[in-house]
Amino acid sequence: MSHILNLIEEQIRSANLRNRPAENRPQPGRFVTKEGAALGPCLLISRECGGGGTVLAQMAGERLGWNVFDSKIVDEIAQSAHVEQRLIKNVDEHIHSYWEQTWRGVLLGDLAEERYFKHLRQILFALASQGNVVIVGRGAQFFFPAQCALRVRLVAPLEERVKRVAESTKLPHDQARLKIDQIDKERAFFCSKIFKIDGALPIYYDLIINTGQIDLRSATELVLAALEMKLGVPLKKPAGC
Repeated sequence: MSHILNLIEEQIRSANLRNRPAENRPQPGRFVTKEGAALGPCLLISRECGGGGTVLAQMAGERLGWNVFDSKIVDEIAQSAHVEQRLIKNVDEHIHSYWEQTWRGVLLGDLAEERYFKHLRQILFALASQGNVVIVGRGAQFFFPAQCALRVRLVAPLEERVKRVAESTKLPHDQARLKIDQIDKERAFFCSKIFKIDGALPIYYDLIINTGQIDLRSATELVLAALEMKLGVPLKKPAGC
């Protein structure tokens, strides 16, 4: 858990530096809601299992100088009251007001699910309020207004995804296929349960990339270019260029 706490501390520190009075000028991709909540810029990545989302997130994060929070890290934060509160206490009253108004009345029918959803919502909004962050999974693209983020989905043909998962997990291909089917169904159920939608529909994304046809390095360049076009986040050249 110490590495998660260090990541949170780094995220908070960088956000505080950007918000110092001497540097308090308009930030590309920063969106202010009518409630006064300032969010973004964020890169939100959805992916099919084996689509390459985590790898692309890391490459984009390195190029941007942004921290990357995948679903595992978000869940670890939710399971640690100390880490969660360290992150949430930096959120101002405008964010609290916005998330309460936006998500008031969401009922999942299970106390444990309600508790998890509340933690998830607070964590994601805390990260978005600090901005300059890459978030992978957990339906992040459905929590925030579209104006504060670039929403990306990575897909690939099933056979390509089976090959990737088999290589990364050392599983036989038939087991890798079963793993992919299980994970994809779990992610679809998550979106259906919480948001009452089909999370794979193209309308919910700004950019969909087939990584079976476009390699991940090229896909990263597409994402960075789209981030600049949509949010005005400067496109940074790779090291050595």
